Amino acid sequence: MVIFAPIYEFFENVFGIFDNQFSMVFQTLFEKGGYNNMGMLLLFIPLVFLLLFYLLWKFPYATFWHWLIYIGIIAIIVGASTFGSVRLTLAKFLVDSNPLIADFTETLVLKYAILNAFLSLIISLIYSLVLRLYSKVQMHLPF
Repeated sequence: MVIFAPIYEFFENVFGIFDNQFSMVFQTLFEKGGYNNMGMLLLFIPLVFLLLFYLLWKFPYATFWHWLIYIGIIAIIVGASTFGSVRLTLAKFLVDSNPLIADFTETLVLKYAILNAFLSLIISLIYSLVLRLYSKVQMHLPF
């Protein structure tokens, strides 16, 4: 079952990531569940880290800068995890004998990592707005 494919296909079209010439790369990503892996990383890594931030961080009280740096670290972790996940899913294209396919796949992996890192900033903000309501210490963050 492919849940996240329509979301990532939307971003592929908006940012011009999709290239019909390399449709077999995208088809493999779809068939091997690469879109679902990216979506799960996007949703669960920020959730786990922000649960730790809002429910377990007691002392000292965090400031806006702590929160901002923490969100940045989450984005880096999501980007790196996505890079590894997509790279593993598309490994056979990274070593393809055709250098055009290998180069396209390498840049595609990087584009997805950057996209997921950026989306994690938005997801983290949404999670923060909800989780701060349940925090006894960090209820003043993100705003």
